[in-house]
Amino acid sequence: MTQPRDGVYFNTPGVASVSWQEDAHLVFVEWDGWANSAEFAALLEAELRALTEHRGSLLLADCRRQKVLNPKDQDLANREWLPRALKAGLKRFAVVVPASVVADMNIRDSLDKASAADLQVGYFATVEEAREWVAG
Repeated sequence: MTQPRDGVYFNTPGVASVSWQEDAHLVFVEWDGWANSAEFAALLEAELRALTEHRGSLLLADCRRQKVLNPKDQDLANREWLPRALKAGLKRFAVVVPASVVADMNIRDSLDKASAADLQVGYFATVEEAREWVAG
């Protein structure tokens, strides 16, 4: 597969976008709402593709506008996406927490299941704080 010229791997208005940010050497996810099962699966695949193609190890997700996901989709991400992301090289995952308390709790619950030895996860109020932490 060829890399997208503009660095955008997924972009669905009202859902989210996934892009590779060359200057920071990270995958950047910007949520804009809610994702159905197909959209969420496509978003996760886009993250994996960007990590793999750029041999990336950093992911920053701005989840401030993310809505609560389907629990089955979140479970699938935990069981299938997370091991694949770790295998692709993911080491640090910065999350700008959602405004939705339930969405925030769900993200923390799912990512806290990842072994600290395999993945460092940080939670932040702003993109700036997250970007500073994820860069190490």
